[in-house]
Amino acid sequence: MLIVALKDKKEVPVIHGHPWIYSGAVDKVQGEPEQEHLCRVLNARGQFVCQGTYNPISQLAVRVLTLGKETIDKAFFEARIKSALALRRRIIPADTTCYRLINAEGDRLPGLVVDRYNDMLVLQAITPFMEEIKQDLVDILKSALPECSIFERSDSKTRNNEGIRPSTGGLHGNMEGQDLVVNEQGIAFAVDIFTGDRTGFYLEHKETRQKLMRYAKDKDMLDLFSYTGSFSVCALHAGAKSVISIDSSAPAQVQLKKNMDLHKIRPFVWRHMRDDVPRFLNDEQGSFDLVVCDAPGFSNEYEEHGKTVALSMARLRPGGILFYLAPVTAQFGYVDLLKAISRAAQGLSRTAKILEPLSQSTDFPSLPSHPQGMHQAGFVVYVE
Repeated sequence: MLIVALKDKKEVPVIHGHPWIYSGAVDKVQGEPEQEHLCRVLNARGQFVCQGTYNPISQLAVRVLTLGKETIDKAFFEARIKSALALRRRIIPADTTCYRLINAEGDRLPGLVVDRYNDMLVLQAITPFMEEIKQDLVDILKSALPECSIFERSDSKTRNNEGIRPSTGGLHGNMEGQDLVVNEQGIAFAVDIFTGDRTGFYLEHKETRQKLMRYAKDKDMLDLFSYTGSFSVCALHAGAKSVISIDSSAPAQVQLKKNMDLHKIRPFVWRHMRDDVPRFLNDEQGSFDLVVCDAPGFSNEYEEHGKTVALSMARLRPGGILFYLAPVTAQFGYVDLLKAISRAAQGLSRTAKILEPLSQSTDFPSLPSHPQGMHQAGFVVYVE
């Protein structure tokens, strides 16, 4: 096992529960990090701090597994996985067949993500250590969920940052056809787990979609960055009068059409346009009762979110509702989004009122000591 010695006082965040140690906090490493990843972490005085996994290539040099000295073996990970499964059994309703099963640091399994779609598990091994023990993880999942097949989608950018190549393919069981139909609180969605964004579906919006349904009845809605149309489906399911969805992705448009056919929605009730969202908003003169904007990450977050909020708000009729979602990063969070909403309202000479916050769903737990685990910010805004 490697020994990672920290610089003076750099252990303090870890002692308080933070699961990451940045490379700049590391003083020296004993052992051969090219050969092994498990490590014991010591403070500058040589005292034990934690156990974790070390990667000399990553800015996140150590991902903490435990503050204790217990043995890190297959039984250790089996207990953590069973704990994650027990939580999902408690919080996922019976009419939902798609959800996050393991959420990395939020389930004290840093570097591992597993999503469930019906009886198909989609696994992402993000770090070299999780790649190394992947077969053990598959064996544990097979034992805990024998009815499930397992497919790997370890193709995120994070894996590149960890110095390992993407990996995709079947790990266990029968690989179904490319198209699955899953249920989320009784509503069906077509999902492509093999080539779709993330692992095929934006699972973290589960509760936001339910909130949207409370506002959608008899409303004309605009769905921006719509991807495969999950917000549109929910709004129409709740009685929306009409929906226009906008996304620039051709593959997403194909999947959206499958959702339209699945629900037998008439084209003049739900219209989809393949277009760049900012260009559409600049050209569009129509107005709507409800606008949903699931904004992507931007290179200049503060400026671009400000523009997108303003353009979205401008399309609202008086008394309209804006659902605005943004990825949380080190440079942009809830407070920044509130400022963007305030500036947009002032620039348009309108009054905006925050009705409720939006965040990732409960199957994406995070540690209170790890604010970086909250990766989705949003608000429901009433605009006069």
